[in-house]
Amino acid sequence: MPTALARRFRVDVSDLATPNAWVPFKGINDFSPPVTPNLQAADDYDTGGWSAFEKTMQAWVATIKALRKTTAGVFDPGQELVRSKQLGFADAARINVRWYDRNGAPEAFQGVAIVGWVPSKTGVVDLDEITCTLTGDGTLAPIVNPGTAATAAIIMAATPSGAAAGSMVQISGSGFAGTTGATGVKFGGVNASSYIVVSDSLIVAIMPAGSAGSAPIVVTNPVGASTAFPYTRA
Repeated sequence: MPTALARRFRVDVSDLATPNAWVPFKGINDFSPPVTPNLQAADDYDTGGWSAFEKTMQAWVATIKALRKTTAGVFDPGQELVRSKQLGFADAARINVRWYDRNGAPEAFQGVAIVGWVPSKTGVVDLDEITCTLTGDGTLAPIVNPGTAATAAIIMAATPSGAAAGSMVQISGSGFAGTTGATGVKFGGVNASSYIVVSDSLIVAIMPAGSAGSAPIVVTNPVGASTAFPYTRA
């Protein structure tokens, strides 16, 4: 009987303002999501001299160690979304998180967490690594494993802002794999002059000709079109 691999888990994150815009957190090399119960003694004369307990509360913390990988000089969008919360307060310090067995097994959970972010390797011979601590704020709920369901592309960022015709724009997010054809990337409803799908989380596109102003970006993968991402072109 083979032993299951620890690396079968995948972690996704999303902003509280856009809870369904899940982005993978990549570069993980260690993942520990324990749930700790609070047990109160429930001994009485009728327990026959044996200890008895009741669970009155429980808490969860997901600790992630991850390498700070880049694609074409751009840090992983999922990591960057979490990192952006490290100095916030109230909801600005919180993130939606879910993890699940990427092979389709039923082990899958979701909750809201407060972000902790610390560089964990800083030596001259080290690879850049961080330890991310996601402290549960409320319920950790079992969910249907989303690992087997393909989704439309999600755009998280586009840089630089204010690009003019012929300029390169880096689009980061998730679900870009499989994007093909002239209509795969659009700016303001106009096909990009050209584009390259660098990875599932990064597209490099050339801004087409057009008037200055609003030019929302839409990426279409085999599942469907992304939500339009606001962008202003020069």
